[in-house]
Amino acid sequence: MEDSDVTHLPTRRVHLKFDEYLREHGVICENTNTSAVHERMDRDLQTHGHWNHRYVDYYHDIDGIRAWVKKWSHLGYQETLTDFVRVALGHLVLDEIQSQGKWEDKDDLMKRAYRSFVMRGFDRCYFRE
Repeated sequence: MEDSDVTHLPTRRVHLKFDEYLREHGVICENTNTSAVHERMDRDLQTHGHWNHRYVDYYHDIDGIRAWVKKWSHLGYQETLTDFVRVALGHLVLDEIQSQGKWEDKDDLMKRAYRSFVMRGFDRCYFRE
């Protein structure tokens, strides 16, 4: 279970798989490059460690995500900025669901994370300044 070990946060590969899941469900656009979002979300991982960075890193909550995405607002692409917000929120949800360790396999992990994502209304959130 290399990518699904509960002692670690999901790998980049698992996060990108969840992005694909979001695409398949029409939550984010097909052509949105999500790598920059995950790079930002994991930037301080080495400094703070696997679990602590979620609590120490400013960008691991709604206000931090908004502040980071707002820096990209000069692009002027509402769809892309909305996708960035949704991907960042998905990143947080996937981290949380994996840490609970109650999933059976990667498919179950994706389904549980997506269910939680939708129940919180993250699939309907939009970027706005």
